[in-house]
Amino acid sequence: MNRLGARIVSGTFWSAVETWGRQLALFLIFVVLAQYLGPEALGLAALAAVAPTILCVPVIQGFPDALVQRTTVEREHFESVFWLLVSIGLVLSASIYAAAPLVADFFDEPALEELVRWTSLIVVIQAIASVPMAILKRDLGFRMLAIRTLTGTSLSGAIGVGMAIAGMGVWSLIGMQLAKVSSEAFILLVFSRWRPRLRFSIAHVRELSGFAVPMIVQSLWTYINEELPKIFLGAFIGPYAVGIYAFARRLHDLMVQGLLTPLTNVALPAISRIQEQPEKVNQFFDTGIRLTGLVAFPAFAGFAAIAPDAVPLVFGPQWASAVIPVQMLMILALVRTVDSLCGVTLLALGYSKLILMLNITYTVLALIALPIGASISLEATLAAQILCNLILVPIFLWLAQRRANLDVFTPLAFLPRLAVAAGVLYLA
Repeated sequence: MNRLGARIVSGTFWSAVETWGRQLALFLIFVVLAQYLGPEALGLAALAAVAPTILCVPVIQGFPDALVQRTTVEREHFESVFWLLVSIGLVLSASIYAAAPLVADFFDEPALEELVRWTSLIVVIQAIASVPMAILKRDLGFRMLAIRTLTGTSLSGAIGVGMAIAGMGVWSLIGMQLAKVSSEAFILLVFSRWRPRLRFSIAHVRELSGFAVPMIVQSLWTYINEELPKIFLGAFIGPYAVGIYAFARRLHDLMVQGLLTPLTNVALPAISRIQEQPEKVNQFFDTGIRLTGLVAFPAFAGFAAIAPDAVPLVFGPQWASAVIPVQMLMILALVRTVDSLCGVTLLALGYSKLILMLNITYTVLALIALPIGASISLEATLAAQILCNLILVPIFLWLAQRRANLDVFTPLAFLPRLAVAAGVLYLA
């Protein structure tokens, strides 16, 4: 095995340690918090995080990914991007803080005003950590990233659980979010060997912008699409429905990230190194799809099958109404098995505009379907979300094959058999 291959294997291992360790810790924390918090509190926290989640995109996506993707970089690239992102982060955090009353008025929830003001800090904190994280990813230094993530998750979880036990309600979730991003940023800055100098070069920023700007736009669009169900549920039904959705989505994300993220984390830097060798790119993609399918299909189908008993037993009877949403989102998780690795591969190959085009198409569909669903029920909203994704998946795959010459359909040929086996598992 050559040096790059060994680093990819090591990176995949530590990425798995980071992802699985984080997901296990988050699951245990979530189980405890669910005993003390109800759907209303979770819904308010989810609504308070909508703006920071979306506006974090310009500081965590785009330019950091360009630093990873670019074949050769200079120190001035890192320094220029660092100061650019910190400046953007300060402006965005201040904007969210100022807009907090408007957010509270839009959802008709006065409590949101103070919650949003505190969550606004997340953006600038993330901006500070973005370049050190990109440097580690570029060097496939996933061991340090694993240490950072596991430490930050454990510390913030302890803070959140302690606040929940003390009866602080929704503030325990806000405190946990702030503690997580702050501790992770602190660890990166303290233990990273890189230190930014007071230097900024617009020329170096411009060199990265060709990849970064389309990436920011398409990532921003992706995050907006992810948050649309919360926005419409909050506007049409209220925090309780948002809380149920956020609960189901949290379980969906825990499983998707635990099963798929170890590979997709490594895919961007790994494929970026071999992007001039199409046969190796297709080999990586083929192996990745087969591995994730073999693991994910039975896991998602099995969890959907046991959800009616597992959800009330593990998280408490107050979450029984989340069973059907959890089961429905497992269908969406099966879609992610196919499109997540495909999307990362296209980004590594420089086809961010293709993904942006599909994201815009999804938004058009979602703006039609989601309000109709939200005016009926939470379940109807989820059905609309799943339908929009299912419509676009075959189009996405066909375009990936045609535009990027990515051999998409060869590894997907065995998925129908996996789907049948997963269906049998569910029925059994």
